[in-house]
Amino acid sequence: MPDGPMNPEKIRVSYGTALVLGLKRGTQDAPPTTAYLLWDTGCHGACSFCPRANGNLETQRLSRIVWPEFPTETVIDALSREPRPFGRVCMQTGWNPDTEESLIDISKYFIDRHFTLSVTIHPSQTALAARLLGQGVDHVGIGLDAAGADTYQQHKKRRHDADYPAVLDLCRAWPGRVEVHLIAGLGDSEETFIRRMDALMDAGGDIALFAFTPTNGSGSPPPPSSYRRLQAWRWLRRNGSVTIDRAVFRDGLLVDFGLPPHALRRLLSDGLAFRTSGCGACNRPYYNERPGGVMYNYPRPLTAEESDIAISEALSL
Repeated sequence: MPDGPMNPEKIRVSYGTALVLGLKRGTQDAPPTTAYLLWDTGCHGACSFCPRANGNLETQRLSRIVWPEFPTETVIDALSREPRPFGRVCMQTGWNPDTEESLIDISKYFIDRHFTLSVTIHPSQTALAARLLGQGVDHVGIGLDAAGADTYQQHKKRRHDADYPAVLDLCRAWPGRVEVHLIAGLGDSEETFIRRMDALMDAGGDIALFAFTPTNGSGSPPPPSSYRRLQAWRWLRRNGSVTIDRAVFRDGLLVDFGLPPHALRRLLSDGLAFRTSGCGACNRPYYNERPGGVMYNYPRPLTAEESDIAISEALSL
């Protein structure tokens, strides 16, 4: 980004991030551990679940989160104060092919100032993802969202056979540096979802799990027990404790992890499986949850009681 006026002049910041930076006043019970920014010049995507789809710039929301807008220079100054308030900056972006070069420039600006940067982009932008990773972006998030080919067409309005192979290739080319976002509750069975996670992890990717949030007025979040099984599988598979060939599915449900119940409880007892998944230091407080409601992704360590309940939900059928 050249010297002179900041480009872009304004950028959106998650409400929780704004509180930590002192740009808003208020309290929060689970502050974000990553600085979440949103750069959206008018998204070309038509995702059924997103309030900012089809170029909607009127809303301040993305999922359940409000993203107020501030001068970019003010945000950079607040992020740069020593000691730096965040160890990582995560920039969410709207899909706009016309602004890819600008995104490269903005990312370089952060990298040159020694921010650890993650950038979340559209699954059609795997070539851009490779450029970002090559220039020093630490991690790239890819919003695949739907696990199955049919649900991908239904909710993303795109061809799965074009986007998914490119995402797999990106994971293979940059192992350990690509988080693929998947949303439970879009109509995929547990079996479809788990097999998709497994294939992506086989390719070198990791999974950032989300629960469907009905912000556009229709649909329901996934049942907590089903979501717990997906969380548990991701965690156990990531740590090499389970294999897909030993899993048992019945009518699309995961009915056996391939491990004895006592071993499962021991491996899940620390509650880490049920924490927010994503890049390092990502906790996304209340991204999918209402305060006081079901805590799909815990943004903090679980209590012993919370961990016991989550494990019992994962093992209930």
